[in-house]
Amino acid sequence: MRIFAAVLGFIGILLVARPEAASLNAGTISAALAAIGFAGSITLTKKLTQVQSLTCILFWMTLIQSVFGLIAAGYDGDISTPSAASLPWLGVIAFCGLSAHFCITSALATAPATLVAPLDFIRLPVIALFGRILYQEPLDAFFILGAGVIFSANYLNVLSETRKSS
Repeated sequence: MRIFAAVLGFIGILLVARPEAASLNAGTISAALAAIGFAGSITLTKKLTQVQSLTCILFWMTLIQSVFGLIAAGYDGDISTPSAASLPWLGVIAFCGLSAHFCITSALATAPATLVAPLDFIRLPVIALFGRILYQEPLDAFFILGAGVIFSANYLNVLSETRKSS
């Protein structure tokens, strides 16, 4: 059932993204690799919650991400110092990012990843609404159909997992 739900979810992603050979570029490939990396991160975080404290996980995650962020920012040898006006916004971004990691790690510590990860799907409609409001991005039938297929796959997966545990 998990494999069927994953295939169904992938079909939904294809409906939303409607990739074409012409649109296959470094950005598209990076997004696909980021999704795979996120899945790996969820899996490894779930494993870590069984043997490490939440504080320990968040500390090392923040340290590692900071190091990789500095490497990515400075690979060309030109790291810009943030302006005083941007510092409060950087603080807000840091707080929101750390809060999000705290929430997902706490959720993974208390519930199965097969239940937590599908709930992350809520980001798709929220991002779509922000895109519509801020950037006038269209919400076409393919997007709505694809979102419905992804939601159905997630629901099927959660339903299957709850029946197993009952």
